[in-house]
Amino acid sequence: MKLSLRIKPRLRLFSIWSKVGENPWHRPRKAKTKQKDSVYIGTREAIPFMNDDAKRTLSHLLLRPGYMMRDYILRGDHERYLAPFTALLVFYSVFTLIVAVVQPRMPQNSIAEDIIRETGEINVQVDSTHEHRQQALMSTLETIREAFYLTRLDLHPEQVDSPWKASLAAVEDSLRGKGVPLFLGNFLLLWMSMAFLLRKREVSVSGAAAASAYILCQFCIFMFLALLFSFGSYSSLNTLVMGVLLFIDYRQMLGLKNRPAFWLTVKTGLVYLLIEVLFYVLLIAGLVIFALIRFNS
Repeated sequence: MKLSLRIKPRLRLFSIWSKVGENPWHRPRKAKTKQKDSVYIGTREAIPFMNDDAKRTLSHLLLRPGYMMRDYILRGDHERYLAPFTALLVFYSVFTLIVAVVQPRMPQNSIAEDIIRETGEINVQVDSTHEHRQQALMSTLETIREAFYLTRLDLHPEQVDSPWKASLAAVEDSLRGKGVPLFLGNFLLLWMSMAFLLRKREVSVSGAAAASAYILCQFCIFMFLALLFSFGSYSSLNTLVMGVLLFIDYRQMLGLKNRPAFWLTVKTGLVYLLIEVLFYVLLIAGLVIFALIRFNS
């Protein structure tokens, strides 16, 4: 009985805090400033997750993600949280650093890399009447391989054979160190999907971009938790977990009930997949056309 009397008020307080973002009975702390020769010492404010905005963004994305997005996007509460793109860079930079420490020899191989590597070993044997088609096919495959390696020159230094490629590899290495490749493609696809679906719910294109950035920050937090609880073995989330997180975000941010939030989550996944497939189809078609033009010129 005593335990119940203690738990219920705390659950009620957490419910209030999750919706309003603060304890209404808590007195705000007085700002503490340290000065030396009339100069403010703000070192802690420049360190990620040491200043109040970063810590608040982290805790709210973990405990009340959709309500936080509602406050920032729909209610204009921009002063209390990290800006979405700043948060995206900070979260993924820290996560990339942690992964580099925990998994220093993490393999860079992927299904795409395996496919590209196999295409380099293809040797088509045809008779002389189809020699022109064979050359066109090999030229197309070579163009696709070159385009793929151009986006990963920092991981494949053996492909760097000119000064401009060396410069591009340096830029890619800098971006990879900040975690940009981890979120860039997902951010663009999620942004387009949400902008298309949420326009009827009075969420602007910029609002969809902010929501996409915060959602990826939320995914980053759970990727870190997966890394932690798997003792460094896993650093990714499966589709079901991401769907559940997106369902919670929609439910809180838009004030939806379970059924409409569920179907909006499903629609987001389908639109995301459709845009991704369309992108790769157009990309491959463009590379094939470019390869044929270069072959015939």
